Amino acid sequence: MRLAVLVVAACLGLTGCATIKSWFVPSTPPPPARAEQPDESLRRTEGPPARAEQPDESLRRTERPQAPAAPRVAPPPPAAPRPPAQAPAPPPPPDVPPPVLSPVLSAVDEQKLRAEAQQRIDGAEQSLRQVDPAKLASGQQDSLLTVQSFLDKARAALQTQDVQRAFTLADKAYLLADELAKLPR
Repeated sequence: MRLAVLVVAACLGLTGCATIKSWFVPSTPPPPARAEQPDESLRRTEGPPARAEQPDESLRRTERPQAPAAPRVAPPPPAAPRPPAQAPAPPPPPDVPPPVLSPVLSAVDEQKLRAEAQQRIDGAEQSLRQVDPAKLASGQQDSLLTVQSFLDKARAALQTQDVQRAFTLADKAYLLADELAKLPR
């Protein structure tokens, strides 16, 4: 019984020999891409021109036809071309301030917001005068430095006519300074 199974398996396996055979037959080199030009010095100047050499007919008949090659798998399509890398834009000159993006306010609303920002700046400075930096813990000293930074930036924003930013920074400085002033001494 085993012998019968092995014979059947061998027969099924050997049916593909026709395609396997092409793996072991040496392939002939491809024909040259262009016809070779005879050297000018070897050409005869007398008599009729020599006949171009043709491959021997007997060799052509003895060559075996090649079995069809396995189907070629198409290469994957090339990746989409990457857009050319653009050089980063040069930074604007340092003396030109960047454009201010803020909500459009009427002249009256801008004046009110400017006055409120200045009040917050003054209130934060007054609260900071009540604080003794020597008695603050390290975390509180960091908060003191943050308040001073907010105040400096708020003043600068007022000078550049960025009233909304000035008010926001002044408000943060005011609230943080008020917290520092309320700490037990």
